[in-house]
Amino acid sequence: MGKVYISGQISGLPIEKVKEKFSRVEAQLIAQGYEVVNPLNNGLPRNAPWELHIAMDIVLLMGCDTIYLLTGWDNSRGATLEKNFAELTKKKIIYELTPAYSEIKQAITEVMGISFTEITGSCKELQLVYARKIFARLTRETGLTVQAIGKLIQRSHATVIYYLRTYEDDYNYTPEFRSIANKVKDYLKNLNTPNNVL
Repeated sequence: MGKVYISGQISGLPIEKVKEKFSRVEAQLIAQGYEVVNPLNNGLPRNAPWELHIAMDIVLLMGCDTIYLLTGWDNSRGATLEKNFAELTKKKIIYELTPAYSEIKQAITEVMGISFTEITGSCKELQLVYARKIFARLTRETGLTVQAIGKLIQRSHATVIYYLRTYEDDYNYTPEFRSIANKVKDYLKNLNTPNNVL
């Protein structure tokens, strides 16, 4: 299968979550037969300057045939630079597949036992607010704009921005919300759609 480099946002995110995501994807790629290069294991201390990390990561990427771009890579200076380098050197690019918004709708309605009409309605019941926040977060991760998400759930872009800003706090400090969000993510993982390869 060749040698693949995992690329994604690291700076600005909680390091434990980053480690968990990179490790999970590393295990999945190894199971598919790839030799995997994880930049979190580049040999440098975590507190080394960013420029040193990116230089080492580019050296590691040079030795790979393929780059695997995690969802949200485009929010990262380093991952954007790595993607540009991969394009310039004609490496194979694999994008982590993100579910279509219709699959996200299905996952939320199945897990929570509510209809999408209820989600787009005017009721401010806590469960429906949770559903809207989860929908906003997951569809934003697929690359949908705030305006497009607002149209889908019939909310203003300012409301969608509020949902996105408060998602992390709810996830970290509200066990009920975290449980629902995790069940929705697990439902989507179980769809087992193959990766989108360019």
